[in-house]
Amino acid sequence: MLVETAQSELKDISVDRIDRNPDNPRAIFRPAELDDLLLSITQYGVQVPISVYREGRRYVLIDGERRWRCCLKLNKRTIPAVVQDKPDPLTNLLLMFNIHALREQWDLLTIALKLPKIIDLLEQKNGSPPTERELSEHTGLRRGVIRRCRLLINLPDEYKQEILKELKKPKPDQLLTEDFFIEMERALKTVENAMPNVIPRKDDVRQVLIQKFKDRVIDNRVHFRQMAKIARADNVEADRAAAQRALRRLFKENEYSIETAYQDSVSVAYSERDLLTRVNSLVEQLEDYDVEALDDEVRRALRKLVRKAKVLLEGE
Repeated sequence: MLVETAQSELKDISVDRIDRNPDNPRAIFRPAELDDLLLSITQYGVQVPISVYREGRRYVLIDGERRWRCCLKLNKRTIPAVVQDKPDPLTNLLLMFNIHALREQWDLLTIALKLPKIIDLLEQKNGSPPTERELSEHTGLRRGVIRRCRLLINLPDEYKQEILKELKKPKPDQLLTEDFFIEMERALKTVENAMPNVIPRKDDVRQVLIQKFKDRVIDNRVHFRQMAKIARADNVEADRAAAQRALRRLFKENEYSIETAYQDSVSVAYSERDLLTRVNSLVEQLEDYDVEALDDEVRRALRKLVRKAKVLLEGE
């Protein structure tokens, strides 16, 4: 979605007459990320004009906040800018989202915090809430990104603030990241759907899991995917009661980890399902072979497979 630019003009504007756009989803500007741009502007000046619109006697940014911030830091008096007509609120938001889609990755939470406003404005305009596909088309965000954003949107405010504090740190120093909360919320949603009775109060469970992650009892956020597998025990015909016991124990303050809960409840069932899938696939492949076409290495491997299978079957 583009703003009509027929009335736009290119001019040098006083840096101190420009204000940041309050609807810009990007909220975190780390000093290290500006260093290269600072050096470039110092050596060559601003090569790509920023975009602004007039607001009374001042201007509001549409695109180019990093360049503007660098000019402020370098005490530049003016900056080249394309001055456009003031967009309506919806167009203002969608412009910046589409600029993001074509450029660098913004922090996901800052995008998520702006999505509800876009959804409300689109609903006012069209008379119904946008579908995920329509939201993707309007914002330029992939549908998978939108789904991840929704998980963050639904977090209690205290956790959103926690993420914002983490985002201000250098990437290597961040612990409770956006990805951590996305993995945890996705797993908790699966548990709620499959075994709702094991989560009496969701926020209590969140606090336990967060503390276990801080204490390294849960040492990798990807392990939350095993938590979701425990909740889906029925899919692999595992013992549902054992899975529920493991989850209840996991959700208490102790040293019980997701990996241990997985091993205690469903790991064998998932391994057997994986084995069955591989065996069936191998059987299908073997049907396409003629015995005369097999080379010696394949024959030896098949004989070894037959011996292993016999040992397993003889133990029935």
